Amino acid sequence: MALPLVLSILQIILIDVVLSGDNAVVIAMAAHKLPEHQRKRAILWGGGIAIFLRIIFTMIMSFLLMVPWLRLFGGLLLVWIACKLLRAEEEEEVTADSAGRSTIAAIKMIFLADFVMSLDNMLAVAGASHGNWKLLLGGLVISIAIIMTCSNLIAQWMNRYHWIVTLGAAILAFTAGEMMMGDREVAGYFVRSHQVSLDRHWEGYMVSHADVADFEKPDRLPDDLRDVATFKAESADSRPGILTFIGQMTPEQRDALLVHTSDKKAIETLYEETRHRDVPDWVPAGWRATVESWFQQKWEAKHWQAIQGHRHHYVSWLFFGAVIALCLTSPRWWPGHRKGSPTEAAPAPTSTVS
Repeated sequence: MALPLVLSILQIILIDVVLSGDNAVVIAMAAHKLPEHQRKRAILWGGGIAIFLRIIFTMIMSFLLMVPWLRLFGGLLLVWIACKLLRAEEEEEVTADSAGRSTIAAIKMIFLADFVMSLDNMLAVAGASHGNWKLLLGGLVISIAIIMTCSNLIAQWMNRYHWIVTLGAAILAFTAGEMMMGDREVAGYFVRSHQVSLDRHWEGYMVSHADVADFEKPDRLPDDLRDVATFKAESADSRPGILTFIGQMTPEQRDALLVHTSDKKAIETLYEETRHRDVPDWVPAGWRATVESWFQQKWEAKHWQAIQGHRHHYVSWLFFGAVIALCLTSPRWWPGHRKGSPTEAAPAPTSTVS
């Protein structure tokens, strides 16, 4: 087996393991109070759902990326899931009579959480597979065993150490905050309307990078490229390095870059990532201005120039902290009864008239 192929498989497995951490946590949180045999059933179904959703999302990723506000609403749903799981910790333990209903409820909760998180996680996995379905499916098959094992192990720890439940809820809340803050439309509103960047991931919507094997005479680039294209060599006397491009690349700019390098593949890949994509003809004329940004992978260079000096990334961490605090305090403000509340007290015996 060729070394590049082995490295690609290992990369996909590593990404799956790292990004499956939050999936394993939510599966464990939803199932850890069930009896052992019911817990294994919920984890089996939950892990299977997670892998199935990842395969489906990878197949339709190009379409899903065009859906506006998807990550924002997904993050809000994940906040609700984290709060609901914490509230469940305040309720009575699962009994033999209620185990069946609780198993179904746990599987439903796992499905919702995996639906949200698998969408976000598969962005990285789809990129690592480079369109190779054999690599993608091979990595998923190996990672499913890891997800199952981790979920069951975390569930056992949660039963023994209650603080792990709180930690798990915090992880889910942090994931929700990242999804909401990373939404393309949220970022676009602040960047275009207020010329400010509140999260470092937003800059990925404006700037692209490519490893280029050789790039000669970058100081002789045309005038229209000098402000948007920069090359940083690995060392002062080396030719390999990183080519950075800001905004959307035109075919003319691509051709000008090709003159300076023999690494045609790197430039073509960078062009596909940054090129302007016109709105399809089937979009109604009245909607074209609104949906134009949905079909463009990178924003224009003027947005990058506008946020210089206004990059306040600490705001995103304050937001993450607020979401975590909201979720961890949910058992206190969540509507409804809690364990030990008067509504759950046993009914008073009725007196009989003799």
